[in-house]
This record gives sequence, structure tokens and C-alpha cells, in this order.
Amino acid sequence: MKFPAPLLLLGLVTPLAAAVDFNHQIVPLLRKHCGECHTGDKLKGGFSLNDRSALLHGSENGPVVAPGNPEKSLLLELVATPDRDQRMPPKGDGLSAAEVSLLRQWIAEGLPWEAGFAFQAPAYEPPLKPRAVTLPPAVAGRDHPVDRLVDAYLAKHHLPRPPPASDSTFLRRAHLDLIGLLPTPEEVEAFLQDPSPDKRTRLVHTLLARDPDYAEHWLTFWNDLLRNDYGGTGFITGGRRQISQWLHEALLTNKPFDQFARELIAPPGDESRGFSDGIKWRGEVSAGQTVEIQFAQSLGQSFLGLNLKCASCHDSFVDRWKLDEAYGLAAIYAEKPLEVHRCDKPVGRTAKASWLFPELGNVDPEAPRAERLRQLAALMTHPDNGRFPRTLVNRLWHRLMGRGIVHPLDAMQSEPWSADLLDALANHFQQTGYDVKRTLAHLATSQIY
Repeated sequence: MKFPAPLLLLGLVTPLAAAVDFNHQIVPLLRKHCGECHTGDKLKGGFSLNDRSALLHGSENGPVVAPGNPEKSLLLELVATPDRDQRMPPKGDGLSAAEVSLLRQWIAEGLPWEAGFAFQAPAYEPPLKPRAVTLPPAVAGRDHPVDRLVDAYLAKHHLPRPPPASDSTFLRRAHLDLIGLLPTPEEVEAFLQDPSPDKRTRLVHTLLARDPDYAEHWLTFWNDLLRNDYGGTGFITGGRRQISQWLHEALLTNKPFDQFARELIAPPGDESRGFSDGIKWRGEVSAGQTVEIQFAQSLGQSFLGLNLKCASCHDSFVDRWKLDEAYGLAAIYAEKPLEVHRCDKPVGRTAKASWLFPELGNVDPEAPRAERLRQLAALMTHPDNGRFPRTLVNRLWHRLMGRGIVHPLDAMQSEPWSADLLDALANHFQQTGYDVKRTLAHLATSQIY
């Protein structure tokens, strides 16, 4: 019997499978088999499939899926293998043949993902660039920018405004905070007897003009932050270069903070090299203690308020920083190829010199080391790197007020209790030429101080 040509052709065509339904097929499958270890805040093996970008990033050992190519997708291999020691998930019966087939089709179709979907809402991510702040109206004549912002916060949260400090309390506090010395009996008497309404403001500026006292007091703050004058056991002779003389001179002359940072990151001479060179320990050290990794950790902590210590060993479990990002920062400093290690074990790839925020630009990995460091210093102090001034003004606020606007200080990924106050202070700091003394004066002349 002969069939009409069109009917014959239809009989030879295999029906196309329906497109995968991400919401109703893939999400339940991933939640059932993978969610316990790889969604939300859970990153077993450094692998998260919380959202599509995390899935594409892969694990600490590299990508696990190749969109459009199931045969080159490690994820599919791991869920389909009959080897119980290698199979994922390690517990239970694993994926059925139908589920593996569905996963294969999803990968073949290019990993379609509903826009905006995540298994858990992303953690707070602070803005990178500076942000303009509109000051709220002044209340009761308190027109200082800091007071206007703090008063608005207190009113919004139905909190009482703290009473003003007495003259004697203010005098003692300002002396100890700004120069670390108590006022003399004569200074106490003169201040208490002064009827001038601007005497507190004049006192702040007088104290900050005492350059030697200011420099000697703030040396402690910077020694701690920059790990200067480390005197512990364990490093070889000559394993720690001090920056004390350079640092004292920088404080004595009130060196602008952007220049201060550039001279530490890309030292123009030997005087400021100790920060970037770190500590050379005696004998063999773990991969997380090499001078290259110390450089990344110190840079992140000191200037960005980021703790890269976790990410120097594996993808961080507490924030978004990855092993490759920490090693990329370390590779800027490295004088030879830097092999990536996860938990002290080499993973078989070499770090590529790179900056943490490529939105601002990047470092040329092929450039000589000195040039890479200069490029890094320029990126750190880039006008659009709002995290750089925010980090220091947060430290200064903590020093004068007792607690940071972002707390803890080295967790600048955390949400501030007042983003407006933090950004307004950072903008003031930037706009006044990164002048640390002017920022201290700005804080200490507010009513809230």
C-alpha cells in the first residue's frame, strides 16, 4: 500500500521533546538532590548552584557544567556514574534514569533559568561606587551634617537623643581620642572658664594641630592595622621590614590617605615596602602564609575591610569571595607563576593577576611586577571605588564613637546601620582630598560626639 508523500514524511520524523520546564522540573530536582549541600549558604566543595551565575562559576576545581554540551559537563558525569564513591549526591539512591535524562536535556538546552530566581535570596552586597546622600532637615538647630543624619536615624527608630557631654567630659575625651594625652590642670581650668560658644570646635582644631602628639598617638592605630612592628617568633632574620619611620613621617605631615595607600601598595622606595612584603617565615609554610597570600590578605583587610583569609584556602563560607579571587590579588604581587592551592593542596592551575572589582578596570597580568602594583594602587584609589573611603571612615567612627557604622570593622560586606551616614562621611573624606585630620575634625565637632 502506498502512502501519500506528506504522511510518509511525518512517519519518519521523531517527535521533538518538549522544552524543559525550569520551575516545575529542574527546581524540584535540584532542591531534592543537591539543596542540602549546594544551595543557600552551603558550599560543599566550594560549589553553589544557588543561582545561575554560581552554577556557571563551578567549584574550586573549575567549571562543572558546559551549557549546551552535556558530554563535557562534570555535573552530569557525577550524578550518572555507577561508582558509589564518586556519585553525587553521596547519600540516598541518587538520581533516577529519568532525572538524569532531564538534567541532560536541561544542560543541552543551555541551562535556561528564570530571571531573578535563587534558591535563597542573595546576601547584602554593598555598593561599589560612591553614592550621593541628601541630608535630612536640621532639628533644633543641629545643622552639622553628621547630626542631621544621626538625628533622622534616631527619630525613625524612636530612640532618644543622647544628652550632651559636660565640658570636662568633652575635654578629656577629645584629648584622649585625638592625641592620646590628658589635658594639663592649666588646660582644664582655661577650658572650663572659657565662656565662648565655639570653644569645643577650637579645641578640636588646636589638638589636631599638635602634629608630634597626633603622630605618636595614631602610630598605634596604624601599626595594628598594617601589621607593623611585628615582634613575634618564627620568621627568619630579615624576615620583616619595618615601615615605622615612613609611617611616622606620613602622620606628622598628614599625608593624604590615597597617596598613603599608593605608597604602601606600590612602594616608591624601601621605606614603605614592609607592608607589601609581609613576613617571611622560617622554613616551610602553608600556602596560606606565603608572602603573596599575605599581600592579598593585608590589602583586603587594611583598605577594603575584607577578610580574605578564608578565601585564601577555599571559597569562603561566610561571604562571596572565591579562592581564585584571593589568588588573583596575590598574583599581582608574585614575582613568578603562583600555583593555586586549596586547603594546602595544589589544584593544577596557575593564578592570573586580577583586581577584585573589574568594573573599575583591571591589572595587566602580562605587565612587569612593579607596573602591576602601580596599576593596583591606581585601582584601589580610583574615584569610583567607594569601598576605599568607606572603610577608613568606618574605622575612624569606631575609634571615636566605640562601634563601627559597619560592624565588625573587617566585615565591610555587612549592612551598615546607616548607609546614608557611612556614604556621607566617605563622600566628605573623598571631597576634602582624603584628609584624615579633616575627617576627624568633622566627626569631633558634631553634637553627637
